[in-house]
Amino acid sequence: MNEPGSPRPAVDAATACLEPAKASLLLPRPDRALARRALETLAPAWRGLLKILAALAILTLGRSTLADQYHVPTGSMWPTITPGDRILVDKTAYGLRVPLADGYVFERSGPHVGDVVLFADPRGGSTLLVKRVIALPGQTVMLREGVLYVDAVAQPLERLGDGTMVEHLGGVAHAAGERDLAAFGPVVVPHDHLFVMGDNRAASLDSRAMGAVPRELLRGRVLRVVYHHDAAGFDLSRALRSVD
Repeated sequence: MNEPGSPRPAVDAATACLEPAKASLLLPRPDRALARRALETLAPAWRGLLKILAALAILTLGRSTLADQYHVPTGSMWPTITPGDRILVDKTAYGLRVPLADGYVFERSGPHVGDVVLFADPRGGSTLLVKRVIALPGQTVMLREGVLYVDAVAQPLERLGDGTMVEHLGGVAHAAGERDLAAFGPVVVPHDHLFVMGDNRAASLDSRAMGAVPRELLRGRVLRVVYHHDAAGFDLSRALRSVD
């Protein structure tokens, strides 16, 4: 047993702390060199792995909140967007969302009549849809003999010299696909909802069938076609085409 005031316990503790260091110093010189080379080899790999993980985190955050690309499989928006187009969507157009959630950090004004938007299916499910905003809350929508009426005002259809049909929707002119001659409406768009339709109305499942879309289901505004690829290959004529 140690006498009172003896420094022996402190010395023993210090000696114990030094044991690992002493052990490493007692390693044969070749083993120490091998361990050092192993650390030097692994360190860049770990740093590279951390960079990759950080980049993936940033990309995931960016895709969920800023912008993303989507493949379009159907012709409901033809000729503006055709099957096989890859579209770029601005997810901040109407507000900044909470990453990986439906809520907004803050909201912006819009959308406006004529915007082409990406939204979640109001009937449920994970499918995202692309349509054009036709009318805003409080407006009345009606279709008669292929002509669209908003608040009882006909939206003019014009045939260009090359045969292209153009619809003048408010202040926006856009290419029109096949007209739907079936009568629809009139219906009034509910508060905080949007009435959307496809440009190719004869082949579009839209608000005429699924009802008006709650604004909270918006995922962004379609900006342009990035590229087109289908069974025939790439169509470079559609690359980087603006979506109006």
